[in-house]
Formats: sequence, structure tokens, C-alpha cells
Amino acid sequence: MLQSIAQEIPMFVGTYTHKGSQGIYLYMFNTDNGEATLYSATAAEDPSFLAKSKDGKTLYAVTEKDEDEANVSAFTFDGDILSFVNSQPTMGASPCHVAIAKNHPLALVSNYGGGSIAVFKTEENGALGENIQVIQQEGQGPDKDRQEASHVHSAFFSADEKHVFVQNLGTDQVTIFRVEQEKGAYQLVEESVISTPAGGGPRHIALDKKEENLYVLLEMKAQIAHYKKDNKTWQLLDTISINEDGFSGENGAAEIKFSPDFKFLYASNRGEANIIALFSVDKTGKLTKKKVYATEGEEPRNFNISPDGRFLLVANQSTDDITVFARNLETGELTDTEKKIEVSTPVCIIF
Repeated sequence: MLQSIAQEIPMFVGTYTHKGSQGIYLYMFNTDNGEATLYSATAAEDPSFLAKSKDGKTLYAVTEKDEDEANVSAFTFDGDILSFVNSQPTMGASPCHVAIAKNHPLALVSNYGGGSIAVFKTEENGALGENIQVIQQEGQGPDKDRQEASHVHSAFFSADEKHVFVQNLGTDQVTIFRVEQEKGAYQLVEESVISTPAGGGPRHIALDKKEENLYVLLEMKAQIAHYKKDNKTWQLLDTISINEDGFSGENGAAEIKFSPDFKFLYASNRGEANIIALFSVDKTGKLTKKKVYATEGEEPRNFNISPDGRFLLVANQSTDDITVFARNLETGELTDTEKKIEVSTPVCIIF
């Protein structure tokens, strides 16, 4: 009888480093049983968001600091260790998100404190090249504490990478840019603006497979705003809470992601909720809330789903751990494996 060989894949965890974390942690994640083995740690300051190149050979991390210290760094990954390549200043304070194009030599960094998007060329060896554009956004929202100015929280490429969606928590807007290229020179050109529900604070988005439905996670209201594309405009169809019915505590929605088969959508909420919600998605794109799960930790930030869809891992920032859920491929439902990963101040997980 042949023994099955355990499948282990690399998993990177970005952290805040004020409580003693070294920076970026590499685990080998077993896709058979959901166990993670710490493999190495790489020194980096507040690498709060990570992204990988298409070939998986380069890892990018933001340093979420004030403007004079804020940068984005590139590391090569040879399947064994991370090696620092270079870094570039992000031209704005508190960068909190980085997006890497698969088919263009582009990296986009969202400066939350600076309220801007910084666009960089990437080199063939994965190194970060010159800054080619800084798009400064302006405006305010109704919440005087959180929306006193522009706060860009994320930028996502469309699947064909002809467009970029930029979420601004401070202005309650999603701005869609067109990616223009002429003789190797790239530029983002503003095409349209979606106004999101006032005081919601758009943080991240998810697009369905055909990119006809857009789901905007509103951090401050812990809601998902569902838009459907009508010709070239996006129409708001619905807003749906990610909390249990009747919840009235403090919110801080953090992440939204589709399952690999696009049949289910998940969203996390921090604040006093500390939950992850499961939604089914019908053929029209309509969401139905199926279940709300405690994350078994506090301040759930980013979460990620293993490439085979069988596990969902949630980074609990305040309790210094990652909850490993087993995921039912048919129903989308989650079960706590009780195989917690202890790591200081985790905030981002990527496979």
C-alpha cells in the first residue's frame, strides 16, 4: 500500500514588530492536516501587508511607518530562504497595502496616512524600480475622527489588469483607473468614481469571476456594499451586515475574499465582534449570509484560504495567533481545527 506524501507549501506571515516580532515568518503549511511548521524568520520592520510575484520568486512587503521611514521592500525567495533585494520610499505615510501585477512590471502601494497611491516599476529580477507616479487623493467623509482626510486603503487590479480599483476609507469612494502603456511607459488614468455609503469607509474589495459584481467591504459599518455593472456604470444593489443579527458593538471590518470556486464569500470584523462571516453567492451575484463564526482570537485582520480551498486561516492581531479553520468545499462552512499558530502580532497571511 502506497503511503500518501504530505503536501507542504510555503506560507508567509506579515506582522507588526512593536511587541517583539522579527518581521516576516515563513511556515511550511501541510495541506493534508492543516498543521504549520515554522521554517524561518526574516527581519523587517512592520511588514503589515505582503504580496508575491506571479512566479512566486519575489515577495514584497510594506513598512507601515511615518512618511520619512515608510517604504516597500522586495525579497527573493528560492523555495528555502528570503533574501532582501531592495526597498523604495512609498512617498506617503503608513503604507498598508501592496498589489503586484502578474502581466505588467508594476507594483502599487496604498499610503493610508498619506492618502495616495504610489506606482513603481518592477525589474526582471523582482527588484523595485523607480517610482513612476504618485496619485494624491483629496476629500473627507462624515466621520470627523476617521474621515478627516483622504485615507487610501487598497488598490486591486482587475483580472485582465486593464483597470485598477482604489479604495479610499477617508472619502467613501472607490476610484477606477485605466492602466495605460505606451512604449513601456505606464500610467494610471482616472476613469470613474463610485460613491460608497456615507460613513462606511471602503477598505478592500472582491470581484466575482466575470467581474460583473463588485463587493466593497465597509470597515466602519462592517457591511458589504454589492454593486452590479450596468454597461460602464456600477449600480448599488444592496448592503448587507457581516455581523450576527442584533450586534450593536464596535466595528472594524478588515478583509473580504472569495473561495477559489467563487461560490462563497468571507469577511472578517474586528472591534468587539471578532468574527468571520460566510456568504453564499447565487448566479446573479446576490449574497446570502449563511453563518457567522467566532475567530477564537481578537482583532482578526487579514485571512487567507489555502490554494486547494480546504483551509481558511485568520490572523488574530491582538491575541498573537492564527486560527486554522477546515473548510467544507461543498457548503463553505468552517470548523476550527484547534491547530492554532502562535506568532506575535500577525496581520497578513499569503500562500
